Amino acid sequence: MAFISKKTPEQQAQATAEKERKRQEAAERQRAEQAERDRKAFLSTPVGRARQCFEQGDLVYQCSIDVMSQQAVIVAMVGSTTLKQTTDPVAVLNAVCREGWELVNGSFVFVEQGQQSRDKFMTSGQNVAVKGETVGYYLFKRREANRKDS
Repeated sequence: MAFISKKTPEQQAQATAEKERKRQEAAERQRAEQAERDRKAFLSTPVGRARQCFEQGDLVYQCSIDVMSQQAVIVAMVGSTTLKQTTDPVAVLNAVCREGWELVNGSFVFVEQGQQSRDKFMTSGQNVAVKGETVGYYLFKRREANRKDS
């Protein structure tokens, strides 16, 4: 003969409270893990690195930002072209300045990553398309007056 045990209302309330406590702990753990992932993602950006450098007491800070990316495209019997994608670094530069830095210098370099070529159709010569990116290098000096609380 089987013995069936029923929980008292107090035991049911206690079990429900325990489940809720475990659910809240798991949710809090997830929030903490997400906050840590967000913090690490921020610190890997130019603005995050600028904040770290400022807090370390560095006097200068340099960063690089991809300003333009260019893909080589060769179309058989037609010719060659490039696809360009540009980004505006102004928002990032302003955010770095708000971390306590002053922009001293900026320069740009085209970094060639390769090229494609094909012989021209029905004529002499070649079609060449270059692949690469334009990188902006920015140098900042420490300026306490620019520091904004965030």
